[in-house]
Amino acid sequence: MGNVIEINGLTKHYGSWFWKQQIPALDQLTIDIPEGAIFGFLGPNGAGKTTTIRLLMDLIRPTAGSALVLGMPPSDVKTKAKIGYLPDSPAFSSYLSAYEFLNICSKLLGIPSKIRKDRIAEVFEIVTMTKHANSKLGGFSRGMLQRIGIAQAILNKPRLLILDEPLVGLDPLGRQELKDIIMKQKADGANVFFCSHILSDVEKICDHLGILFEGRLLCSGKVEDLLSETGSRILVKPGNEAIAKQLMPEATGSIKLPDGAWELVFSAADGLEDLIAGLDEKHPGKLQITPSRENLEDFFFRKIDNEKKLQ
Repeated sequence: MGNVIEINGLTKHYGSWFWKQQIPALDQLTIDIPEGAIFGFLGPNGAGKTTTIRLLMDLIRPTAGSALVLGMPPSDVKTKAKIGYLPDSPAFSSYLSAYEFLNICSKLLGIPSKIRKDRIAEVFEIVTMTKHANSKLGGFSRGMLQRIGIAQAILNKPRLLILDEPLVGLDPLGRQELKDIIMKQKADGANVFFCSHILSDVEKICDHLGILFEGRLLCSGKVEDLLSETGSRILVKPGNEAIAKQLMPEATGSIKLPDGAWELVFSAADGLEDLIAGLDEKHPGKLQITPSRENLEDFFFRKIDNEKKLQ
């Protein structure tokens, strides 16, 4: 299986050479994104995520380096026809209805007239906006506009779907529906590249990710490889509250379950393994111990904090 995106030394500077005020928005980015992946591109505001997307979409030109999208340079016209794109904070003509807007988009995408109406109806159904098809965009909420943006991005059944902050403006139900849409796009054969600040959602749906900080790539790879096992999760069975209380001072989190059991989470620490092993030996059958994986939010902030300390 090949790569859907290949980036080699991609660099973008803003500013004037004359005044020697070059600001590196992106610095020697090199990364390969495999076919069939949902790739989460993460980083603080100003890290270079949107700049990367604009370079991949051929909306701006790089200062140095190169990229291949679906095996071709970003400027290739035929390749652009295979991409669906939702920019950050999209703006739409307020006087158009949702249907009129998607009809214009479908014409620009070259969707044949004989299937255009059915395809528009299909994407309205996918983003659950059918009842608003004839409503003016000017009266839509931010979340509704985001759904219409998703609808136009998937009109052409893209092979590559690029989404810049698609979850912004959506309530919890809307976010879940969008995650379902993204997963369905992958199941239908699309590759997905998206930026988001909602790390819990990224962790749930992405199989690959990269973290960018001040224009530099800090890490990239499979989510399961990056989020290593760093501690333990212990289930103290019902009727053993004294054992749970003994462990609580060392736990980073605890919760009492409806059946009376306790679930405690421990980060990796010196001496913790000996403590847990001793309790397990002393109270056989009363503890259930499983490895605990670092969550994406903790991993993200740890990587960013480590980078700041190096500066």
